[in-house]
Amino acid sequence: MKRSKLILTAILLMLGAVIARAEPAVRDAGALALDRLEVIELSSRYAWGIDTLDRALLARTFTPDAVAEYVGVGEKPLDLRERLEGFEKIYAWLTKSLGHRKGWQALPWHFVENHLVELHGDVATMKYYMHNRPMAAGGIYTVQAVRTPEGWRIAHLKLEEQMWKADFYQPAAATDRP
Repeated sequence: MKRSKLILTAILLMLGAVIARAEPAVRDAGALALDRLEVIELSSRYAWGIDTLDRALLARTFTPDAVAEYVGVGEKPLDLRERLEGFEKIYAWLTKSLGHRKGWQALPWHFVENHLVELHGDVATMKYYMHNRPMAAGGIYTVQAVRTPEGWRIAHLKLEEQMWKADFYQPAAATDRP
């Protein structure tokens, strides 16, 4: 993990040096690409943060006044009117919801993919899929991120999660086939 992070950092530094000497149009395209990469990185930080309950990592992922909405999570899903406002409330809810798990075998293991990112200056919107394999669950995240002096942070996160039914994986009966 550390080696890949060092390699990525070196690539970004080299890319930054090339962009700094490039024509304005190339510089703008490079800056947009870096912004997209940093916004997508938020989804990975969030997934690692909730899977390990790493408070420091999550604090570097959210703005202090962030809002999170979790729809369809758990046996008693949160109502959209019961939004979690502020990092402290978000972290407390995550700890309460996920804190009973012990060891790597019990981690949720959130896999995230297929990111769609739209950049508008210092604000970005992103949608991506999540697959929580051990729980046979999946969902769609919708995120609004903002550029802060410390970098991109999540200002609003909404997860619409669905638990897949066990019978979903059962083979179709011969009569069900076309």
